[in-house]
Amino acid sequence: MDEIIIPVFVCAILFLGLPWIVFHYVTKWKQAGTITREDENLLDDLYRTARMLEDRLMTVERIIAADNPDYRPLSAQRPEPGQYDPSRRN
Repeated sequence: MDEIIIPVFVCAILFLGLPWIVFHYVTKWKQAGTITREDENLLDDLYRTARMLEDRLMTVERIIAADNPDYRPLSAQRPEPGQYDPSRRN
């Protein structure tokens, strides 16, 4: 009886178990490679917050530069970033 059960069990593992595991993880890897809509919204919010903070920093630098003629603002050394288009997505 053992001579029949072991080969059947081995064949079931080779032809059913291993392909199932491989296909399962391939599917998981494909899903993990994409960004979800929730992640896109979070990134958009973070970008808007960063832009607002940069605008505030530039305002503070302009105020300080107006009060102190020797002050050299950091924004003068940075290039102006391009306009962000939220409709343009990958």
